[in-house]
Amino acid sequence: MCGAALTASLLTPVATAVPDGGPETVGTVSPAPAPDAGAGAELGDGSRVRLVDGHDIQVTGDTGGATTGPRYSFAATHGTVSVRPTAKRAADRTTTELPLTTRTRAARSTTGTTGRTGTATAATYKVKLSITNADVVTKQFYVWNRKTWMSYEVGSDTPGASATVKLPPGDYFSVALHSDWRRPSYLLTRTFSVTSAAKTVTFDERAAKETAIRTDDTTATRDSSAAWISVPGGGLAGFAGAGSEKVYVTPFSVSGVSLRLHEVLGKKGASASVPSPYRYDLTHSFTGTVPATPVVKVRASSLGKTVTKVAAPGTRTTALLQSAPSLGEWTGALIGGAVPVAGSVTEYTTPGITYTRMLFHGPADLALNLPDRTTAAGTNAGETLGAAPFQPVRREWGGSERGSGKIRLSEAHAFGDADGHAALDRRATYAYRLASADGVTYARAEGLDAYDTLSSSALPAQQRTYTLDQTVHRRVAYARLSTDVRNEWTFRSSSDQNGELPLIDARLTVPDLDAYGRAAAGPVRIRSSAVTRVTDPAEANTRVTGLAYSTDDGATWTDLTVAPDGSATLDLPATAAYVSLRVTAADDQGGSLRRTLTRAFAGPAGQGDERVGSTRVSDIVVNGGKRVELTDAPLQEFTARFTATDPSGIAGGGMYFYKGSYDKPDAVLYDTWPATCTPTGATTATCETQFAYIEPRSALGRNSLAGTWKAAVWAESADGTGLADLHAAKSVPVVRDATLSAGAGPEPVAKGKTLTVTGKLSRVDWETRGGYHGFSGQKVKLQFRKKGTDAYTTVKTVTTSDTGTLKTTVKATTDGYWRYAYAGSTTTAPATAAGDYVDVR
Repeated sequence: MCGAALTASLLTPVATAVPDGGPETVGTVSPAPAPDAGAGAELGDGSRVRLVDGHDIQVTGDTGGATTGPRYSFAATHGTVSVRPTAKRAADRTTTELPLTTRTRAARSTTGTTGRTGTATAATYKVKLSITNADVVTKQFYVWNRKTWMSYEVGSDTPGASATVKLPPGDYFSVALHSDWRRPSYLLTRTFSVTSAAKTVTFDERAAKETAIRTDDTTATRDSSAAWISVPGGGLAGFAGAGSEKVYVTPFSVSGVSLRLHEVLGKKGASASVPSPYRYDLTHSFTGTVPATPVVKVRASSLGKTVTKVAAPGTRTTALLQSAPSLGEWTGALIGGAVPVAGSVTEYTTPGITYTRMLFHGPADLALNLPDRTTAAGTNAGETLGAAPFQPVRREWGGSERGSGKIRLSEAHAFGDADGHAALDRRATYAYRLASADGVTYARAEGLDAYDTLSSSALPAQQRTYTLDQTVHRRVAYARLSTDVRNEWTFRSSSDQNGELPLIDARLTVPDLDAYGRAAAGPVRIRSSAVTRVTDPAEANTRVTGLAYSTDDGATWTDLTVAPDGSATLDLPATAAYVSLRVTAADDQGGSLRRTLTRAFAGPAGQGDERVGSTRVSDIVVNGGKRVELTDAPLQEFTARFTATDPSGIAGGGMYFYKGSYDKPDAVLYDTWPATCTPTGATTATCETQFAYIEPRSALGRNSLAGTWKAAVWAESADGTGLADLHAAKSVPVVRDATLSAGAGPEPVAKGKTLTVTGKLSRVDWETRGGYHGFSGQKVKLQFRKKGTDAYTTVKTVTTSDTGTLKTTVKATTDGYWRYAYAGSTTTAPATAAGDYVDVR
């Protein structure tokens, strides 16, 4: 879910310039300001709110299952956006209020007066707003004057189901949002008037009716949803919904007020590991009147149909496709579900609606910005997302620019796809160096993230030639390609050329790659092009001047013959595991570019463990050395750690788990945040990572995935020359949780009489049913502990029935405790029943 906009005032510097030989090296680093607000502000649950490319709002950091996790409510009123995670537990409730950006305010100022908070020029009266007949954990109230549509702020952070607001006499429309995590959501509405006295306005939850968009496809079910109220002037109240939970709204009839519905549907039983082969992206507005049964039914044949291919970044990973409808008002609530990777998804969309879209790989750290799309009814042209090579793509807003005598460097989108969709990776690290041709360094910094920008010191006003060297590095579980990206630019600039820098951009495409970004042995075509930013193409005359490739990660390079159209062909050997590419370009304005993509695409040879230099990993411990036992509950977590060594020290490392083969796993579990490597000496570090927000039904979705998984572990040296990347470093049992009960009777029982011991063995279902279900055909031990002793002894072995039940008889001999004990299996956790005491007389 999404829900807030940011301004630079919320942000603080996070790094400083790296010295480079004395006082001539200058520059400061800070997160990117609006309109691309970068790292953003933190919510109470650890998530971060940020503005994506100046107009879409995203809450990140909660990376549970593909369609689950904390939800968020927001209000877009009186010039600010209030964002809060709905409650997992009381301690998590924190509201973050963020001013709207200038760009957003300008867009909204033409639609009405919603940006002004009501101010009383006459007497005001206390109005108590209260939700009744509801179990309220969190709530939020909104109030508008029905004539002016001026909004009035309500302090909704007070405990309980009520809040108060002071209002002048007038007629009002009000909304109560009651939306708690993993529970149904409610948008409750009331109209009321204030005359000359205080009053109480109640919102009866019992009056709310379920709202939804449904199709004639009986296999489809809701993946996620967003519902909100829109009032004249651009004011909003929402969002209700998020996951598959139901949404309820109070029917109303108020001129100009709309209920907006946005739902994404997928196949029942789909999960991040087994995504739905289709996706319904549906939008509907009830304007003026919300009927007593606010359920919309649509036919699949009336929708827009598109087949979308999703390429894999060198390995099978998880992917989440999110969207938000553009309805002429500020929103940005991206919702979605898992989609196949290295495959295709058939999308059905509400025709005539423009959708903003984003695609995320892995734990939502690799984000691909997609163009807005509007479909017509019937079949529409398809598209491919995420095709290699992954390479820098010029960002639409906020790129590197000159102004006020300085240069601001921001080249975040280093991992765009071959079709030009811009993308960044939150786990990548960035380094910049800006210098003049005569060797003066004006800014330099290392270890930045995608959202940091680097500002230079004051530059000479005269026309000068500058060099900009940018390097981007990542080693992540969800992408094997473009591990290093380097741009070496030359450009000319003066104080008369404020604005975007005239950098050269190049585009590389390799049409012969498969869905995993791999090429077969033999001839491989490469196409290239180049263009200079903010320069008349006829004057710039930008051209590709060279192409080269490497099959040893850049240790050696082979030049290719480049045709006039920028294409070239390389003869790829069967022994190549990866292919790196280098492209050079120049223009007539004194600009040049040399771009290097390490591991631009994969070759035909398999890639085994990698050991470069003296870097080593050892002492891998997962979940404290115990099985990973997963129930059907959300928010499950465990930790893992390992030791890494190198003579120069350890820069970082990571770990993830997969079931099946390394190249094409059946399922993956990614760490929620990058590993933390803590030095324990000059050459050694302990790296620890956390796997959190796990819900097997949404992340795994198949009981067959229980069993032995493997851990892939890697570490990199501090000097950048060493690497240990072990693909199957450890076997890890990931099993289904089990429960076991026992009861003995009759009780008390006469000595020597027959005692019947019953019980049931159940194990969790990770598939659509959820809960625990009887486990048949299992050998379970019946055990007895004599009163006054500590140890149980096994009396006999009993086999569970078709429904998982247990029943056997024994002779009663003495007082004591009876229980069943199950040893577990390769797919199921062990379980032991509590002892049932029997008094023998």
